[in-house]
Amino acid sequence: MKNLLKVLLVSAIFSAPAFSGEGDKGAYFTGSIGGSQIGDIDVVGISSDIEFEAGLGLDLGFGYDFGTTRLEGTWVRGQSDKTSWLGYSIVTDSTIDSFLASLYYDFRDGKQWSPFVGAAIGATMADIDGYDDSGFTYGLAYGLSYKTSEQIDVFFKAQTLVIPELTFGSTVISNGNYTNGTIGIRYRF
Repeated sequence: MKNLLKVLLVSAIFSAPAFSGEGDKGAYFTGSIGGSQIGDIDVVGISSDIEFEAGLGLDLGFGYDFGTTRLEGTWVRGQSDKTSWLGYSIVTDSTIDSFLASLYYDFRDGKQWSPFVGAAIGATMADIDGYDDSGFTYGLAYGLSYKTSEQIDVFFKAQTLVIPELTFGSTVISNGNYTNGTIGIRYRF
């Protein structure tokens, strides 16, 4: 029994998290807020695109850090309050909600500053002035993290998501997209 305790104690000491990156591994909460830009919609046969003003962008989720790679499940929202088409501005509420599984790669694991890139797949629900549809989503993200402590990273992230097809009544939108630029935190627990 004493030998077992010694082995466990020595193992615990040598595997204890350190600022060198071992402390980065494990589960975390993530959240960020910033701006969102819904991509213009090409209208077939008309020279004017439907354009969306910038709005609120945010995301919330949980993840697991494996060291240089991270796996996240997140809810991402893009929003706009105003749309214009053919020179007319329309006050309308446009909201896009995506539920994503993302894989990230951190280029400098264990360093205070770390650039990262990621890819995501999931599902999106779009609501534009009361018309809604949902579809498959994929996207890319990149950013820069700054480790403020063993538990907290502050980051800037830009993420573009593409919805290959959405149908609003008789209107079909191909390759709809939105981009969020946010600042947030990752909190390890």
